Amino acid sequence: MPRNLSRLKFRAPRPPKPLNVSRIPLHNRLAVAREVRNHVLQLSKPAALGLQVVVNPSWKDLPGKKTKKLAFKPHTLRDVVDPEAKAKHGQIIYIFRNSRTNQVIYSLAELLDNHHLEQLPFIGKHSKPPVLRPDEWTPHCVITFPSAEQGLHAFRKLREFRKLHELSWDKTNPEWINISPQERIKKIQDQVANTSADLAEVLRMQEEQGEWMQKNIEEQQERVVECMDEKWLAIDALANASVAKDKKDGDNTKWLQQQIKSLDFQLGLKTNQNEADQKRLKVAKHSHEVRLSKILYAQRKAEQFKKMQAKLEAEAELANEAGASAKLERLKEDIRLLQQELANPTSERTKDEIASDVNTIKDYNDEIDRLEKAFAAKRKAEARDHSIARSVLPRQLKKQLPQPFSMKVELLWVDPLDAEYAAGNWPAAIYHDVLPLKATRDSVHYLNAAEYEDAVNDEVHGMVKTLERQALQDAGIEPYEPEPQVEEKTGVWKYLPEIKNPFKRADA
Repeated sequence: MPRNLSRLKFRAPRPPKPLNVSRIPLHNRLAVAREVRNHVLQLSKPAALGLQVVVNPSWKDLPGKKTKKLAFKPHTLRDVVDPEAKAKHGQIIYIFRNSRTNQVIYSLAELLDNHHLEQLPFIGKHSKPPVLRPDEWTPHCVITFPSAEQGLHAFRKLREFRKLHELSWDKTNPEWINISPQERIKKIQDQVANTSADLAEVLRMQEEQGEWMQKNIEEQQERVVECMDEKWLAIDALANASVAKDKKDGDNTKWLQQQIKSLDFQLGLKTNQNEADQKRLKVAKHSHEVRLSKILYAQRKAEQFKKMQAKLEAEAELANEAGASAKLERLKEDIRLLQQELANPTSERTKDEIASDVNTIKDYNDEIDRLEKAFAAKRKAEARDHSIARSVLPRQLKKQLPQPFSMKVELLWVDPLDAEYAAGNWPAAIYHDVLPLKATRDSVHYLNAAEYEDAVNDEVHGMVKTLERQALQDAGIEPYEPEPQVEEKTGVWKYLPEIKNPFKRADA
């Protein structure tokens, strides 16, 4: 994210305090009502519903480090597309459109700033606005990619294509030379249709590149397996030859060490100081040192591999037991059934039974974790896919290739008809949907001042009555209300889960 956007600071919203009337005497009805009213007003504070598109200059730090009151965080496209803020930088591309000229701006941030105007070229008088006007720029669409690398690749390609449209119009539309400059500027500025075509082309290119990347990964995996088989075969042969009873002198580490010491002694004799003898002795010594280092390396790697395999086999002991796979599936099914029972409790179940089910689910989850770790260790041991086995690979095969591009891309349009500009060119796996800009606003029931005051008073009155009734029940003046009896199901109906009516409206 650009520096000026990443440094924006907003006021952290304070969580509402829980209602606490324990210190207020119950006979003081006015004080209780006042405390309840403050709590209701705190919970009903209005939230931002207007969609913010452009950065407000007052949010930025003033020169000279002057203190200022921070604003609350605005409602942006990020809150609509990624409300939990789990997407990484580059995973979401925001596309904005100018409602007057149909110019398009690509952004990796949910808010536009004046530096985004650098994307627009100067093609004539009044063709490039000096500042961003919030009333002119609106969301056009939002693209969500499965990885940040794929999103950044698409962002770079989209900007390159848009630059070609704006600067190479004389090659794609040579007839525009004969029209007036004002009409030509309007045609060049209108990039809405080109944006849809560019998006379809970029996604098609990524689909082909993803297949090519997947093919490269498979080919590299084949080369890794062949190289590991060849390397470990040579290492095992050399390590076994060095510990055999009838081993040769060239495979004996003690003999090689003695020969190296003998050659060092011969290099220092006065009779061997001529150039030919020195060269002969140094070559022989280097040959023995290379052979000794290979044998020691083979012995060390064979011992490390043996220890790692033994460790993985010990971890995979649960997976090697008879019926381990069936046990894992059975545990997952039992957890699913227990969770259904907890989600739909009946009046017959006591608190102890519910607590027992919760503990059982916890124990089953722990058992599932142990089994899954055992199966993972078993797969590693069988495939020799661990750090010791891969340590013999050359550097170019140790490097992990990037993950292939996926077509799990989500395109959310403000106007779905804009996708028709590239009809027939979209990859089949792309998911298109409507960007729910008004979903939050439509779900809110608007009240005027009088209606809001009446709603607050009704809520306060109901809460005060409930608190008074609870206090009288705790004091023993009034009896507790009996729990409603749930009609007991009979026959096959008691084994079926309760199905809620989806057409019944819930009371707020």
